[in-house]
Amino acid sequence: LLSSVISLYMSNDNLIHQNLSFILDIIVNHRLFHEPSNEEPNDELAAVYRKWTVRLNALLQSKNAAARWCGITLVKTTCENSHHLLVANAKTWSAQLLGFVGKTTEPVAIHQECIETLSFLFSYTIDKPELQREVATPNLQRYNQLLLQLGRKQDLLATVLSALTANVKCFPSTARHISDQCLQLCLSCLDGSRDLDDKTLKEANKCLVSLYIAGGKSMMAEQWKDSISRLIGSVHECLNRLFDTIDEETQEAELPKSYPFLPVASDYVDAFPVLIKRIQLVQDCISTFLTTSTSIVVGVPVVHLVDLICRIYNVYEGSLMRDYKDKSEFYTLMMCLPSLHLSTSKLFTSLLYCSGQEMMRYSKLFSRILLRLLSEHKQKRALKASVYKLVALCLEKCGYAFAESIHKPLIASILEDLQIIEKKAAAFATTNNQQKKSHKKRRTDVTNSDALTNKLVSAASTQVQIAALQTLATLLEVYGFALENGQRSAVDGTVLSRLIQMIQPTDMSDEEVILVKAELYQCLISSVTHPIETQASILPHASRLFSAGINDQSHQLQVICKKGLSVCDLIMHSRLPPVQRVLPKTCPTVVITA
Repeated sequence: LLSSVISLYMSNDNLIHQNLSFILDIIVNHRLFHEPSNEEPNDELAAVYRKWTVRLNALLQSKNAAARWCGITLVKTTCENSHHLLVANAKTWSAQLLGFVGKTTEPVAIHQECIETLSFLFSYTIDKPELQREVATPNLQRYNQLLLQLGRKQDLLATVLSALTANVKCFPSTARHISDQCLQLCLSCLDGSRDLDDKTLKEANKCLVSLYIAGGKSMMAEQWKDSISRLIGSVHECLNRLFDTIDEETQEAELPKSYPFLPVASDYVDAFPVLIKRIQLVQDCISTFLTTSTSIVVGVPVVHLVDLICRIYNVYEGSLMRDYKDKSEFYTLMMCLPSLHLSTSKLFTSLLYCSGQEMMRYSKLFSRILLRLLSEHKQKRALKASVYKLVALCLEKCGYAFAESIHKPLIASILEDLQIIEKKAAAFATTNNQQKKSHKKRRTDVTNSDALTNKLVSAASTQVQIAALQTLATLLEVYGFALENGQRSAVDGTVLSRLIQMIQPTDMSDEEVILVKAELYQCLISSVTHPIETQASILPHASRLFSAGINDQSHQLQVICKKGLSVCDLIMHSRLPPVQRVLPKTCPTVVITA
């Protein structure tokens, strides 16, 4: 089969690019390079392999750029599927591919494919010392320098950063001498002065995170902490310029040192967009630090991160302006706050995922901040949804202590966002007094009662309702058993009434109605599985609603209702009675001995 592929689809350099996807499908689907054992291939297979290798080398030497690109792609596929061919040709192919990387005249597609293939080849030699001595060790230093040169091209930046990250992780000792250059390349991506795609920014974050490995085993933990501390200091330095008009509280602790980013313009009109973007990018990088696993134990600067988050959240539309400052700059800052708070929410989320229950000591602080944000962002859809998600995550990580301090105002906010408002549509008929009176109806007048009917409109957007319901489900799981009777009745009644409601809000599409219903059913499951002792259960109502929901048109709702009905059946099953709790004695028995 491999011989047929070579003769039928790879003979013409000018046409091979048209058949490349077909050739790759055949190789992968038929496993043409599958090697069931470690034995050498037989003579017949060895001859076919030689023919294949000769054809690939010819494609690599072709004058046609498209044919060279196809040859590189096939080399990569061959290495991924055949250990024998990789070992036999790794030295030759790596030398040829390095030559392509060193040629600045080659197209971007060839450079990109060469870098990806070389990264695979070098990474493959990690646990193979002999192959590493022949292939990786002689070429890595030159390869790293070529990558840094190609990093000046924005089209190749994501590929270059990915390759540098792989080299730092796999060969830290070789990458040690280029760590400073890699750092400068990553910081140039986080500067905020140019627009880069998301993939490039993600690769820059990964590369910056991996640089601690190049510092040596004894310095790795210290290097990691120093890097994240400098990123925190960089955000503070940007905030010093942004919050120049704000009357902030004096900070007692010394701020961490920052990275040497380029200075911004003195005029706030030009400086603010760059600063906001820089803060967002650096915060994303800090999130990558917090959510990326490390090979050693590292110390997370939780106090510095909490101080940074609080500093940003403490500036809001009601903040006081410093005396003798420009009002226009102050109002411009107010316009930037929503995007700043939104990016900080992502950083806050990463910190909660990273630290977990260690954040319990900040429960009261977080509850005060999040409640204030809920009231401030009442009319801002994206921000309010992000605050709800933060509350849900804090409930999961901080548990009962956080729920106890926030549940009352939180429930009030959620119930307000789940309300359905009935609006009356009024019909207005315009009259023209200057025209002659006529007893005939005009065509534009209302001729029926359709426009006079009442409309049901949801109080909040679909995004906010979904976030509120997810938070409510988490609250019921964490604190549902401790809610007061009135609060629990209000919550259960709202969920039941929304599910029973026949006429849906007119401002929601069918897809949005399904998404909200799915979260309502999840809240119902949470309520059923976390009952309150002093109140009648909503189990009978839930069972009927889940039974009816199985016949819903939406497959998503059917699956949720089947799960809910199974939970209800399990609770009510005659063979599974509830376990009787041992009640404590009303008064202790005291035995007095003389």
